[in-house]
Amino acid sequence: MKIAVLIARILLGLIFLVFGLNFFFPFIKMQAPVLSPQATAFQVGLYGSHYFFQYMKVIEVTSGLFLLINRFTALFVIILLPICLNIFLFHAMLAPAGIPVGTAVIVLDLFLCYAYRKYYSSLFTTKPVV
Repeated sequence: MKIAVLIARILLGLIFLVFGLNFFFPFIKMQAPVLSPQATAFQVGLYGSHYFFQYMKVIEVTSGLFLLINRFTALFVIILLPICLNIFLFHAMLAPAGIPVGTAVIVLDLFLCYAYRKYYSSLFTTKPVV
């Protein structure tokens, strides 16, 4: 189990660090995928906000770095969960060509959530005492 967690953590960390940095410093030449009109409208709306992608990519780079150095790992796995879910759902609903990547990202993150589940138990306290 430790080896699987290590591999999943490093893979997820590398994915988010590399592709997050690629947004700011384009060093990987990627061909723009053919998107449906709905997917294009979704992306145009997010880019049109002028802050969303920059904010998300900073979170991705930071999270990827912390996953790679194995610090605050449980925290950053949870922080990445909505991003991973959004990647998966975007590809599942709007751009099916990318579904393998979307599936891999969400599976890795959910596996790490399961592996670090003992750190989340206090989040599910029904009646916290102050």
